[in-house]
Amino acid sequence: MGNKKPRIHRLVKENSLLNSLGFPNEGLDAIKKRLKNTAKITCIGINIGPNKDTPIDNMRDDYIKCYEELSEYADFVTINVSSPNTPVLRQLQDQKFITEIISLLVKSRNKSKKNPKIFIKLSPDEKNQTYLDVIKVINQTHIDGVILTNTSNNLQLKSTLNVSSLEGGLSGKVLRNSSNKILRLIKEKLNEEKIIVAVGGVFDVDSYYEKLDLGADLVQIYTGFVYEGPNLVKKIIKHDKQKLSNS
Repeated sequence: MGNKKPRIHRLVKENSLLNSLGFPNEGLDAIKKRLKNTAKITCIGINIGPNKDTPIDNMRDDYIKCYEELSEYADFVTINVSSPNTPVLRQLQDQKFITEIISLLVKSRNKSKKNPKIFIKLSPDEKNQTYLDVIKVINQTHIDGVILTNTSNNLQLKSTLNVSSLEGGLSGKVLRNSSNKILRLIKEKLNEEKIIVAVGGVFDVDSYYEKLDLGADLVQIYTGFVYEGPNLVKKIIKHDKQKLSNS
């Protein structure tokens, strides 16, 4: 049911959030029932990760179970190995584990009639070599792409914002530069047919197009909704239509 409340803190001056949500939901069975009763009118993405109390050696089983139970309802499935709110999860951003889990999920997809896209979501706090190792795996397997990036647990940044005593990951405008830096790096190394989904610091039309200009194929918005509201999407779509009509 997620981590202890309060688990979301607004950093208003920085247009950012600190969250320690920890996958708050009612569990796989409840989610599956809900998805069965959901009218298929839009794109559905499912984010999968292990239970908080699952030993690290058994976490792959949680990923496989979530995928096999829920993938038939999804247009895309995200392998989350980067949430800072699940103990030891970021240790799974290891070339060996990622190779294994991707192989298992793709094998499961190949046996099914449903073929959702599969993405892996990465942390913004890793060394460049970690990203290069993961990209090598993505390029050599049949996974569809990568999501850049999850929230940040950078202790120096948290100290600067006076939240170093709080658990959780930072999102919003404070993440924009680091997320874009990783986007640049990965765009250079990722095979052209792979899909890049960018997220981090998208608050307006300019920051949306910045992601596209840096090589993103798709853009996600989270914290921007909190501060700008759903009209943010309308503004972006309106600008897109104007841009097309003028071209």
